Amino acid sequence: MSERAWYETFRSMFKGLDRCVFLNSAGVAMVSEPVRDAVLRWAALGQCAEFDYYAIVSEARENAAAMVSGRTDRIFFSRNTTHGIHTFILGYPWQKGDGVIVADCEFPANRLSWLGLREKKGVGVRIVKSQNSKAALDDYYKLCDKDTKVIAISWVQYLSGQKADLAALGRFCRAHDILLVVDGIQGIGAAEMNAEELNIDWLSADGHKWMCGPEGVGLVWMSERAFNVVTPACKGWFGVEQPFNFEEFDQDYEANANRFLDGSPMVLGIMAFSAALKMLLSFGMDKIAARVLELSAYTINEAKRRGWEVLTPLNPEDRAGIATFRPSSGDLEVIAKKLHDNNIICSLRGGGWLRLSAHAFNNHEDIDKAFYVIDKNV
Repeated sequence: MSERAWYETFRSMFKGLDRCVFLNSAGVAMVSEPVRDAVLRWAALGQCAEFDYYAIVSEARENAAAMVSGRTDRIFFSRNTTHGIHTFILGYPWQKGDGVIVADCEFPANRLSWLGLREKKGVGVRIVKSQNSKAALDDYYKLCDKDTKVIAISWVQYLSGQKADLAALGRFCRAHDILLVVDGIQGIGAAEMNAEELNIDWLSADGHKWMCGPEGVGLVWMSERAFNVVTPACKGWFGVEQPFNFEEFDQDYEANANRFLDGSPMVLGIMAFSAALKMLLSFGMDKIAARVLELSAYTINEAKRRGWEVLTPLNPEDRAGIATFRPSSGDLEVIAKKLHDNNIICSLRGGGWLRLSAHAFNNHEDIDKAFYVIDKNV
């Protein structure tokens, strides 16, 4: 398949593009045809309440594992990114005086959760000070000491779009017996992920951004050493060996990551999420990642050509799909409204920044339309 045919086929998966210019994959994903079809399949099955839970979830776990290049038995489905991070926090054997390191530029899902440990467990949370919403790995390293148990970081920062060098950070954490916990929501689906190679210990990401899934269901992948250290905070009936054996008074935990499940799963969400992952994998994450990076470069170059301030790193290795910039003049609130009025969907972020996040189904014309509206209002 030619590159053009590949792109046109992928774009055809998103019928909503006929009604708007969607440049907000870092926000909430546009619904694709495979996801819509999965919802309809669930509805048809649900009319008779007749579906094979194990078959549905097994296929979904395989797709999720393929997306992060990790072992299937180390995957479970969470409700969202925060839920996945909370599962780690509630299951880790904290001791008073243990240390966690997190940056001040993190999204609240990966900031507030850790800060709460100060009051709950007496854990010392050290804060990496960022510059322009970008944090240097050396600053993480400098804050580490013998009590440091966890470094928590986003693979891609939600505002600046800075992409962390997880390979270097993972090596450091393994060398110093520190667990690396990663919020992957702004990277998975936009860039290729190999959780095992990167020495990630706990990876949490909701599916509703670059993975093109619905809200309310995400994935968690864990390393072998995290699996052996973190335990479920409580025993849930879906987290045991035979969840449908209702007569067994007590049971052991499941021998894989499913031990972290609690009650009845959201089968609808899992089916829709699985369909989204299968779609991305079928088009090739290498091709998707390359196109996403090219589109972020195009956006950044258009902003630079106008002499505007760009927050996103210019080095391609330090970014993924987010491109954040600030026009040199004009009222950003007005600009954002004009974009919305012209059916151009992007984000206005705190501190006076516009964030465009083009997925592989976008093209230069989509981005040009956004800049045309912005130009008329600066």
